[in-house]
Amino acid sequence: TMANPTTKQELLTAIADGYAKLNEQIDKMSAEEIAAPFTFTADPKKCGVRWQNDRCLRDLLTHLYEWQVLMEIFVKNIREGHPKDYLPDEYRKNYHEMDRMLVEKHQNTTLEEAMELLAQSHQNMLDLAESFSEEELFTKGYFKCTYTTTMAAYFLSVTASPYLQAVKLLKMHQKNCKGK
Repeated sequence: TMANPTTKQELLTAIADGYAKLNEQIDKMSAEEIAAPFTFTADPKKCGVRWQNDRCLRDLLTHLYEWQVLMEIFVKNIREGHPKDYLPDEYRKNYHEMDRMLVEKHQNTTLEEAMELLAQSHQNMLDLAESFSEEELFTKGYFKCTYTTTMAAYFLSVTASPYLQAVKLLKMHQKNCKGK
């Protein structure tokens, strides 16, 4: 596990490192492993409830991408002076329904497209994080809509943290494939 970043540079490094680890893990996977459906998603204890709708690598990547899109909207709303909660109203009551919908949205997206979408939104996350001051990133409740947490924590929750969770899931998937 990574120590929580306390400076903007540490935050940017954590985001970049997490993404690099995710890509390294994908590079270690065979074509068969990439093509094989996930088998652990039927068991939320194994994968975590956030990921139970992800049935393959493409789902996992588009899921990461969609959380980052929500983060872009969150920041845009703050900057335009009408801050809203990170989760859109229609999702706030049913977070898991949102995760399901985010995955369903991309059933016609190819793996290559998913990789490109995530590469682009990942870069956007770095650029956005870079555009905030240390104070804005690390002062709890600096923005009312982050409540009792920091903007940095929001960035981590859609980048470094899920990237590292995704690496764990992909390792589990590889093990399952070898176990067949």
